[in-house]
Amino acid sequence: MVALKIPASPEEVTADWLSAALRSGGARIDATVASFDSEIIGVGVGFLGKLAKITPRYAGTPPPGAPRSLIAKLPTQEAAAREVAMLFRFYEREVRFYEQIADRVSLRIPKPYYADIDTATGDFVLLLEDLAPARVGDQLESCSPEQALLAVHDIAAFHAEWWEKPALDELGWIPDIDDPVNLSAEDSYQQAWPVFLEHVGAALPEHLRRTGELLGTRITQIMRGLAERPRTLIHGDYRLDNLFFASPQGGPPLAVIDWQIANRGPGAFDVAYFLSGNVTTATRRASEKGLLRTYHDTLVAGGVRDYGYDDFMRDYRLSTLFCLVYNVIGIGTLDFGNERGVALFDAWLERTGTAIADADAAAMLPA
Repeated sequence: MVALKIPASPEEVTADWLSAALRSGGARIDATVASFDSEIIGVGVGFLGKLAKITPRYAGTPPPGAPRSLIAKLPTQEAAAREVAMLFRFYEREVRFYEQIADRVSLRIPKPYYADIDTATGDFVLLLEDLAPARVGDQLESCSPEQALLAVHDIAAFHAEWWEKPALDELGWIPDIDDPVNLSAEDSYQQAWPVFLEHVGAALPEHLRRTGELLGTRITQIMRGLAERPRTLIHGDYRLDNLFFASPQGGPPLAVIDWQIANRGPGAFDVAYFLSGNVTTATRRASEKGLLRTYHDTLVAGGVRDYGYDDFMRDYRLSTLFCLVYNVIGIGTLDFGNERGVALFDAWLERTGTAIADADAAAMLPA
């Protein structure tokens, strides 16, 4: 791939740059972009990146494979969020995912046209397939039971493909769940806890307050315990805002985006994260047992052995408890001017709290 200057923002993308990127990227599309339209999308949804939908107009007849539209992804310009992304190498994880293993997964993901990163500065750019007419999910609005089943089934099949595979050790840019940088979550949690309490106030159920207080000094223990479980490649942020579903106009049944938080760890985490934070309490309670059976059955069908349903349920309950960490740190560091972000985290906390109570996940707290 020919290295090009990485645009600092969507506004710096030019027709000449797009032409060179399409020609030198993995798809090798010999196209000349004469002009294009660009539209910023995903405002209030993503916290670490900036997205633009680009609609090219080609000089002459477009060659085979030339996209009618594509998505450009670049880093946020918000200094604090970018600092977090650099610390945890979120940008590098996603760029390397598309560079190195996008063609090795059966899970439907956007086709990458170009990917590059400067790891010293954090500048990066991804040109990805526009998944329209499929529609992105909405974590705040939740999803149907049918969509939940599809999401659980497909992530199980993905986990089975990478289950304890030696190839996991080749992915040095993806950390283990107990990597030192991930273990810093305990300090972040303790710093965020007072702000979290100030925001949620008396609305926080007493049982969840007690659980949250105890959790704050046990996060490292939990992460190290999860790291001892069978490993696979986990998405890490498997939520509806990162999932696309087919619309009446078409599109793939399910496609998964945003691999910035990918980890090597227990697959049960992705399931717990999705069900506890994305599915309404009523829907989860009505379908949880069936969804969990579907997940484990799909693992077994994919060749996973020596991991019984009871093993999975232990990991699921512990992962459900751990999901509270995301609520506390998220709310404790949230920009409260982001109205959708505030509403999202409030709904997320309510769902997570009831999921923890329903699973008696607090009983999984280490001594």
